[in-house]
Amino acid sequence: MSDTLPSPACAYCDARSGGEPPHGDILRDSFEAVFTDWYPRVLRWARYRCVDLHDTEDVAQHVFTEVWLHSHRYCPRRGGLGPWLYGITAHKAADASAAAVRRHEGARRLRWQPAPETTDTCARTVERLGIAPHLACLPPDRREILFLAYYLGLTQSEIARRLDLPIGTVKSHTRRALKSLAPAVTERG
Repeated sequence: MSDTLPSPACAYCDARSGGEPPHGDILRDSFEAVFTDWYPRVLRWARYRCVDLHDTEDVAQHVFTEVWLHSHRYCPRRGGLGPWLYGITAHKAADASAAAVRRHEGARRLRWQPAPETTDTCARTVERLGIAPHLACLPPDRREILFLAYYLGLTQSEIARRLDLPIGTVKSHTRRALKSLAPAVTERG
């Protein structure tokens, strides 16, 4: 049993053949040479067309997978190999770019969703412990860092990015704020 699939007749050539012999599956027969010659160009085209540059190699691989699986669709009498490969690359890059936009849009929506339900739990804890007046005495920057960390559940790295502060500053403000709140918590405890 052979690994090569029988190539169907070319519809373009059948309609215009005028008695000429069919061209066969020339891409499948010379796939290695086509891949070696055209891969760098397909990769370059993918770089120009992809939104996320990490997708370019995947797009190029998908193009040549498509070429292998559907090599019978190429007809040299309709035009050159370059435009045919460019068309496949454009479609695959558009698909990859749309997927990248959906991924990034989903991440953006998640990042800006309202705080999780733990906000209510944290607020009740602050009220129960009676440390709200002590929070009000903290400097605004330290109060904001505690709010982002304990009410919104952000990590120190996320707080640093959001407030455009060095991570060390966020850590030291957190430590100092918690240290100043410690007596109020142990007093109530």
